[in-house]
Amino acid sequence: DSLRLLRARALFWITLGISLLAAVMYLSVGFTDSGISVMFGMAHLDNDVIRRGTEMAELFYLGLFSKFIVGLWLSWIAVILGLISCAPVFPDFMAEGSIGIALAKPVGRLKLFLCKFLSGLAFMVVQVGLFCVIVFFAIRWRVGVWNPTVFLAVPLVTLVFSYLYSVAVMTSVRTKSALASVLAAILVWFVAWMGQKSEEVLYMFAYQPGRGAEVMGGATEEGRAQWKSWHKASVAMMAFLPKTGETMNLMDRWIQVGKHHGFSNSQFAASVFGMAQKQETMKDETVDKAIERHSVTYVLGTSMLFELAVLGLAGWSFCRKDF
Repeated sequence: DSLRLLRARALFWITLGISLLAAVMYLSVGFTDSGISVMFGMAHLDNDVIRRGTEMAELFYLGLFSKFIVGLWLSWIAVILGLISCAPVFPDFMAEGSIGIALAKPVGRLKLFLCKFLSGLAFMVVQVGLFCVIVFFAIRWRVGVWNPTVFLAVPLVTLVFSYLYSVAVMTSVRTKSALASVLAAILVWFVAWMGQKSEEVLYMFAYQPGRGAEVMGGATEEGRAQWKSWHKASVAMMAFLPKTGETMNLMDRWIQVGKHHGFSNSQFAASVFGMAQKQETMKDETVDKAIERHSVTYVLGTSMLFELAVLGLAGWSFCRKDF
């Protein structure tokens, strides 16, 4: 019922169209014997390193997917569009005259609640899944390899969406307002993003000398000890928040590049600037280590505990609510 409702809305098709357009734009980037072609050959950029059939072409193309498509489009724009599209599901369901029909059927309230929640996740799976199908064939066409690891974006983006959608659902159950649910989800998202970036910077100052810590008073042992204490405090606070950014960063760890898994900032920089400057870009590996310092169990486990707590509170409120 929820999926039929979403499909009936023009916003569903608009969101799907925008996602497919972004995938086609990615598909339009290709390689020739002399460089890079854009917009299916309408424009051309000469490049002696990134050319058809070279290792740098594969690195560059996968870098576009990992750093821009996943890092920008799927991590931010697609999630925002999903929140806006799915926000009215619970308010419309709980509207007077609608909820009574559902509750009159021999189905438990908790089951109804969970089915409605899962319908929002199904919406995101469809959107991201179609996007990744185009990307999958684009990589085969442009660089000549089948790379099924691109489909890891589907569960990762859906997980990030589920963290935030649980907040939106809880707000919807309490207020019956689609606007309030979107604003609450975005607020939690912003707080989580700021917390992650702050913890990442504090980690660099505390454990990676030479990345600005000296300027900020971390050159001495006493100064580093102070930064470490601040970092521990930030880790403690972040333990209660969803790890939206770090969940999406798992794509860099798992995506297949050649015969290996993992894609680093230094690899992408090397593909952009060329092999001659590869050694100069290796200094960015310190940033890669900072991003990968937390285990997969910590990133996903604490985030899903947050989601279960919020969703449990929302489900409890829904079951006890007097309609």
